[in-house]
Amino acid sequence: MAARKRTTAPTADTVSIHDACLRYMTTEQSLRLALSHVRPDDFDTVKAVSEADLEAIASHFQPQLPETSPQQTSEPAPEQSQNALSLPQQQQHLTSATQSPIPNAQLTLIDQLARQASEEIAAVDAIAQVKNQLILNNLAVRDAELAEGINQHWQHQKQGYLGAIRDLAGLAQQKPEITPDETDLTQEIEGIITELGKKLIV
Repeated sequence: MAARKRTTAPTADTVSIHDACLRYMTTEQSLRLALSHVRPDDFDTVKAVSEADLEAIASHFQPQLPETSPQQTSEPAPEQSQNALSLPQQQQHLTSATQSPIPNAQLTLIDQLARQASEEIAAVDAIAQVKNQLILNNLAVRDAELAEGINQHWQHQKQGYLGAIRDLAGLAQQKPEITPDETDLTQEIEGIITELGKKLIV
């Protein structure tokens, strides 16, 4: 059965992996690679190491000085000095490279959330405006429908009134023509008596 890996947490007698990296000015990957020589079971998961472990791997991070003559011991080789100085610079550059995206990512996330909130507010406002327009439109259509209904009812009622008026007018009788009376009754009577008198024998 495979041995269970230890994940030692930092204590008062141990040093965290982060602090150990700062002490040797190296990356966590390089530090764990060096720990693999002294802690092969948990070098990749351990969270803190003892001072003894750090002393055991210290040689992995100390620059090797070349053998020089007595006259040259006072002046370090330019390449060695450059290498010694480049390690902190590399560590600083690595730290900056690993930390710099975090604020940018946070700013991008904040900008994205702000833009999303702004667009959501605009969308909700647009929905409210459309609803208001639909309400006003429905009211206008309803008013027009009521007005047209009243108009149609009046048109029908008006035709009924006109029909009733026409029917009543049709009941009116035409005045007959008066035959003129051209006979003079008195004159006719006298004429008849005169004729009668002529026929009588007295």
